[in-house]
Amino acid sequence: MRHDLYEEKRKDITEHNRVNILVPFDLNSTLITCGTLNNGYCEVLDINDITNSIYYESYILIGPRQDEKSVAFITGTSSNRYLLVGKKDDDAKPQDTSYSVVSLWNTLQSQAGGIFSRIAEGSDAMIQSTVRDVEFVDGFQRVSPSESYLFLNTKTDSERKVLVLWMDSSKEKKREIIRSLQAATIRCCSDKARPVLVSCTVIPSVNGVIWAGVFSAQNQQDPENSALALYDISNVKGRVKGFCAIGEKPCGSESGTELQPLSVVFKYSSMSAVAAVRSGSWIVLFIGTSDGQLIKLVLDEKFTPGCPTVLFKSDDERAVFPRMHLDPVNFKYIYTALKKQVRRVSVVSCAEYITLKDCRAALDPLCGWCVNIQRCSTQDECSDTSWVSIPKNSLQTRLFSFQIAENSSRKVTLHLSLSLKSTGNPAFSCIFTKGSVNLCDGSDPPAVLPNCSCSFPDQILYTGGLKVSATVTIEDQKITEMLTLRNCSGIKDNSPNSYTKCVQCVSSGCHWSSSSKRCDWTHGRGPQLHIQDACKDLLYEVKPAILSLEPNKVSFHGRNNVLLRGRNLESVTKIRIQGDLDCIPKESPVFDRSSDTLRFHIPPSGTKGTVKVCVVTPDDRCHGNSIITYSSQPSCTGIQPTVSWSSGGRKIHVQGSNLELVESVTVLPSNKVLKTQYNTSSGDLWFDSHPYDGSGQLSLKLNVGNSTVDCVDYFSYKPDPGFTGFTTVQVANDLQVNIQKRADMLNLSMSEVTVMGLQGKQQYQCVLEKIESNAIICKIKGELGAVPAVDSLNVSMFLIFSCIDYGKDNLKD
Repeated sequence: MRHDLYEEKRKDITEHNRVNILVPFDLNSTLITCGTLNNGYCEVLDINDITNSIYYESYILIGPRQDEKSVAFITGTSSNRYLLVGKKDDDAKPQDTSYSVVSLWNTLQSQAGGIFSRIAEGSDAMIQSTVRDVEFVDGFQRVSPSESYLFLNTKTDSERKVLVLWMDSSKEKKREIIRSLQAATIRCCSDKARPVLVSCTVIPSVNGVIWAGVFSAQNQQDPENSALALYDISNVKGRVKGFCAIGEKPCGSESGTELQPLSVVFKYSSMSAVAAVRSGSWIVLFIGTSDGQLIKLVLDEKFTPGCPTVLFKSDDERAVFPRMHLDPVNFKYIYTALKKQVRRVSVVSCAEYITLKDCRAALDPLCGWCVNIQRCSTQDECSDTSWVSIPKNSLQTRLFSFQIAENSSRKVTLHLSLSLKSTGNPAFSCIFTKGSVNLCDGSDPPAVLPNCSCSFPDQILYTGGLKVSATVTIEDQKITEMLTLRNCSGIKDNSPNSYTKCVQCVSSGCHWSSSSKRCDWTHGRGPQLHIQDACKDLLYEVKPAILSLEPNKVSFHGRNNVLLRGRNLESVTKIRIQGDLDCIPKESPVFDRSSDTLRFHIPPSGTKGTVKVCVVTPDDRCHGNSIITYSSQPSCTGIQPTVSWSSGGRKIHVQGSNLELVESVTVLPSNKVLKTQYNTSSGDLWFDSHPYDGSGQLSLKLNVGNSTVDCVDYFSYKPDPGFTGFTTVQVANDLQVNIQKRADMLNLSMSEVTVMGLQGKQQYQCVLEKIESNAIICKIKGELGAVPAVDSLNVSMFLIFSCIDYGKDNLKD
């Protein structure tokens, strides 16, 4: 179905006119528009027929003169409505020390001073500022109680700040509203300063005013440049320096407290917009980005974020504008603006989940399983039947949770609970089996969603751990999970700390006593404790920390044998790797460890960019927040030299790009894997050739993770160099040595050859001057006017050592 916009009514705007105010006045059924024509004008239009002009006034500038951001909305009581405008002062002169930033304008002719007047009881209804550089981002009017909020960025020579201005708009007179001004600085965040507000929205709340803001550090290269944070702004009290009602002196002394986040729920390189909707206790955020993505993020009642999902991505990475609007008629859609395009994007995708298990795993409060139509749907699509959805604590709770209790009749009862809720009463049953045998003795009450139980003799547990298959059926949907049950009083752990014992206890459905630090049976049905809660007081003993990752840059093919250095790593079970928009993190086992180091493999990635790395403990907590960057694969454009001597050991240099990502090279057809060395300062990659007696061309592959990259060059092996003798000649006070060798194609470099002259027990270094195909020329420096003499030479080239006697035609290797 197409939802193209079409023209209902048209209001032509004069050329060279820029409209800077467009505010619906719903109570009056009018639309207030202002612009820059004729040094400013304002017009009141019939909101149902914008061709009908009700009032027009010229030579009045209410909106910004320049292309600056501004905020405008209707405020006041039902009997006195005003147009509140926040903007930078366009008419300020260089010598001015205070500037008009907020004004209240009449909206009716019957108000004192007439329509579009800002006169208030003898003076202008304005808020002034001693800060020249301000940028208004957003504002809104709260109805009950009646109060106005404005959000702006300020910039001075010394710092940037985000401010919130609050006014009591229940006052009847404009002057009283202005004098009620309260203000506070909004800070974000603890990890780094992000002093610029990009976009914001109010989250519908019964109690208080919960507000979400996107803050930027103004560094687009930083993968966490922008942060989305939540604040309680229901009690803005105090003042900030430089903002006050007109005429007040001094203007705004600093008082009150700064606003700190309730929670920072998402970080990304370039967020540009945010909107929000509530669904019961859940908050659903919609986030626009500067690279053209629309992201959906679910928060529970404790503001814990779920997994971000991408709803839309533009082909040309055009930025999403700061304002987004949910469809007021159909909540399943949101309107976004990108450059010259408006898009209506679906915010729910329930139909793509085929089973109840998949529908629940999506952790989307807007989706649930509709029993009658047997599919995942929104609740409005599921009338007159049961709708199974996620409860409010689902982000912290697995689908299956269980506890085991021992009673006096030498029976053990397994209590199972599902993290589901339902309207109506769908058919629900549970079956527990050990192998193919039903475990339960039939004494338990009937199952009622989301709970069921199973009792069995306790001697089954005392023989050791028990693997139980639990199958639950909700109407036609079946879900099976394996549970491991243990004798709670018998759980013991040899670990030196209590934390690991606590984890094993709670994960087995048992009760952990924090006072005695012992594991015991639970006492009847109840919610299974989260390991994070039951064992949190013990975590300080062994809380792991990451100090470094080597390397921290890898190809998108991944990397083998990465070294992690840290503290308290004994309890780490695996490594978790997660990108900003990865709903399912990648996990890698630890294959080598000590108390302060771990080794693991980094898996491949389908995209480039940064990911977060943390270490996982048995309670499934992730500790640390290190960064690894996935980049392009390396390339090999050539090698130098292309020939090695057969004994091996020649340094072969690889030419190309991203060579720091190479782990080793493979030589074909011998399939010999050779270790590489990389110089971080020079960017040079090399390996030492291996011994090889064969002939013909050999090819080279760069090993990157579990993939290979072909090298365009070939290389070959030639016989070892043969030195046949040497002669000497005096040159001034020095001794020139001419070494004869068999002609070869090795193209030896002077860095590869070392020559020492021997005379009895005396050794002389022979400094190389020239290497030719059949000769090496070097020179021994004379000392104190004496010309040295030698009767033999030692020539060394890595694995090759040659001794040449004077006057003889032989070579000793």
